Amino acid sequence: MEDIHQVLDIVAKSRNEKVLATIIKVEGSAYKKEGASMLILEDKTRVGMLSAGCLEEDLVERAEQVWATGEPLIVHFDMSEEDDLSWGQGVGCNGVLTVLLEPVNGELEKNLRKVKKYLDLKKSVTRIKRFTEMLEPREDMYIVEDGTVFGTGDFLEQSCIQKLRNKNPLYNTEKGIKKGEHTSDLFFIHQMVPKPCLYVFGAGGDAKPLVSLAASIGFHVTVIDWRPALCHNGNFPKANHLIVGVLEEVMESLNITQRDFIVIMTHSFQRDQFILHKLKDVNVFYKGVLGPRRRTERLFAGAKIPEDIHSPIGLSIGAQGPEEIAISIIGEMIKKMRQQRSTS
Repeated sequence: MEDIHQVLDIVAKSRNEKVLATIIKVEGSAYKKEGASMLILEDKTRVGMLSAGCLEEDLVERAEQVWATGEPLIVHFDMSEEDDLSWGQGVGCNGVLTVLLEPVNGELEKNLRKVKKYLDLKKSVTRIKRFTEMLEPREDMYIVEDGTVFGTGDFLEQSCIQKLRNKNPLYNTEKGIKKGEHTSDLFFIHQMVPKPCLYVFGAGGDAKPLVSLAASIGFHVTVIDWRPALCHNGNFPKANHLIVGVLEEVMESLNITQRDFIVIMTHSFQRDQFILHKLKDVNVFYKGVLGPRRRTERLFAGAKIPEDIHSPIGLSIGAQGPEEIAISIIGEMIKKMRQQRSTS
């Protein structure tokens, strides 16, 4: 998942000096694309990555200059050459990267804290950073999907930005340098979406590796079950939220959105049937039911399985055992996210 969520967590907690490094332009192939972010802390600790490890040390050294001057810095890395003195030697990518280094203080720190607040409320935020033709930084504006605007600058007359203002991205986010239609200035667009939320119905033993893996790669995971003996921190130490209660009551209180992921694995036919009935008309990004397709057909009383239900759940990799099944499910969820980006 995107490192921006880890970056924002540290920005919200730490008052020490920090530098934000962001890829704003990529020409050719690269390990990570526009919008990839890394935070460099005062003690040279890094949060996030911009490459496979070949640029990070250099960026840490350049962060010293940003701290000293208090000014942002643009750095270009040409990974396309393959001579002994080049970045491209043995790197495995052949792109040209442009990286923006910014001191995280004052206005930027305040804005990043606001970004985290809105993302935590499940609202996407679009950052629009304006540059001159020579990539000299200018205004910095943020547009929340509910229409809220903060930051500096007044350039909403740009038609491309007006479109972004009305856009509510799921995972087909827009990132990179755009040219203004009525100006020679450039605009770095970085649409940030909330951390993907996974709701796992069922706290059986096979849910443990799924929850652990999903949380490890960046999902915000909620486990829901009616059995306190199963649904507790000891079984799910990486879960963000555990809900124990009667399903009829729990489901009325859930704040499920169209970006969310749902996996049903209670191993109770009646409870699976009830959950599917409650969620059949709920628009979410991913719904999956554990078990063979024949069982899912029975859950729908012989009616056709809706197209938005993944059954059998997971990629067809011949998975055996809870761990491999968890990998197949996570793989299918990630595949759907990436496919949406590529087709948008």
